[in-house]
Amino acid sequence: MNINHDNTKVQFNFTPKEYFLIRSNDNRFGEVNPPKVWTLNPRIDRSEKGKDDDMAVATIYISDAEAKMCKEAGFSYIEE
Repeated sequence: MNINHDNTKVQFNFTPKEYFLIRSNDNRFGEVNPPKVWTLNPRIDRSEKGKDDDMAVATIYISDAEAKMCKEAGFSYIEE
């Protein structure tokens, strides 16, 4: 995280190497038919066991436009 106090600007940095882009049901509110949302989820490195990375819980929810930018920037994505 980077905070610039000159103009009160907070930036969070996410990289394709450290995060997955995920589209899944938004179960935060217990709806019967929850909407689909995009999130960035941390990767859990399992390479020492010879396995693919696992996905941790969502860190941040993002819009469809932001998800498109993440895809274009090279993030791996999963649509559930």
